[in-house]
Amino acid sequence: MVTMTDQPSGNQLARLLAISLVIGVLGAIAASLLLWVVDHGTELVFTQIPESFGMESTPWWWAALLLLISASLVALTKKMPGATGAGPLSGFHFDDPLHIVPSVLLASLATLIFGIALGPEAPLIVLGTSVGAIVARKADPKTRQAIMMLGGVAAISAVFGNPFITAFMILEFAALGMLPALLITPVLVALAGSYLVQVGIWGIPGFGVHSLSVPGLPAYNSIQAGDLLTGALVAVIAGVVAVLARQGGTLFDRFARKRVTLALFAAAVITALVLLVAMNGYSLPIDQILFSGNSGMTTLIHETSIAAVICILVGKAIAYSAALGSGFRGGPIFPATFLGVAVAVLVALMFPGDSVSALAAAGIAASAAAMLKLPATSALIGMLLIVGAGPTVAPFAILGAAVGFMIRLTMDKKLGNDEQPARVPQPTAN
Repeated sequence: MVTMTDQPSGNQLARLLAISLVIGVLGAIAASLLLWVVDHGTELVFTQIPESFGMESTPWWWAALLLLISASLVALTKKMPGATGAGPLSGFHFDDPLHIVPSVLLASLATLIFGIALGPEAPLIVLGTSVGAIVARKADPKTRQAIMMLGGVAAISAVFGNPFITAFMILEFAALGMLPALLITPVLVALAGSYLVQVGIWGIPGFGVHSLSVPGLPAYNSIQAGDLLTGALVAVIAGVVAVLARQGGTLFDRFARKRVTLALFAAAVITALVLLVAMNGYSLPIDQILFSGNSGMTTLIHETSIAAVICILVGKAIAYSAALGSGFRGGPIFPATFLGVAVAVLVALMFPGDSVSALAAAGIAASAAAMLKLPATSALIGMLLIVGAGPTVAPFAILGAAVGFMIRLTMDKKLGNDEQPARVPQPTAN
């Protein structure tokens, strides 16, 4: 047995890297299947079924019905072993035991397919760690924890489309002392295996890469001093909005701990009412309020009405806040980045001379850092989402991440919070 503070032998390291590659492949396959189920399930309930009844588009009342169905299904999963585990406010979990995984995954499917404003990244981690736990079920507990970690990072990488986002996240965990340095190289190998599953190998097609970049962005090739000032303003607003959404979710969570079923239905009703205002008052599409927000960024970027953008920003923040704390299961990253884009579009409409692309990079990074407390990862997310505008947006992403992170730290100090961004086991390796 080699502890994480010891240097492994050549044979031990080769064995660990081989296991990492296998787990990376298996974790990515499982994650891709889960994403396939979510995508096709969403298409079924929001498009195919309404069309079969002669509806040209999904009406508000149908979406509201689906939200209530989601609340009902998640309430049922709360009665299963593990009661769907910890929520998205508690960070990412790489150590959930197998007996709670069915309730977590079923609750996540009911959340994501029916349009609740959360992302898929947290359930993917749970799925990947469960794959690792099954593969390593006969290993000693510490080794099993290490393999669960590898499965989790391989699975979440499937939704980011770029393995280096997850690699940055793991490096930040290591910098925070949450992860032994010995696991960094195995993590990279697992990420490589995961990416092979997405892109394919030897002419065998992969499951496909989930692109994070927002298409149709105007090019940004020259940084202006005024743009940096406006970018700082966007970062401050986006960071504050994200922190307020998180705090609202925390308040909702306190209520849900006492009356979980009522909290679920209350969140569904609140989201439905927000959607009613957005669709009937401003003719906005459903994905500007529901879902993770990733698919709706292109439409948001090209919005020209200040009133509509304010409705989107406020409405999405309310729906996101309710989803975070009411008992639904999903990840917090993508809705937070959507809020950052909404702030950027709003400021760009108010100051027409500034580039919406650069401001969006700042807004995305700020909101992600304020939500995750991972500034380096958040800066990379902001950069990659807006990379279509050109690499010149990088300073705005870095600026946004720094500002968002400082806002989160300030709020945590004021409220006495000390949450870590993830629960990461401290394993050993054979």
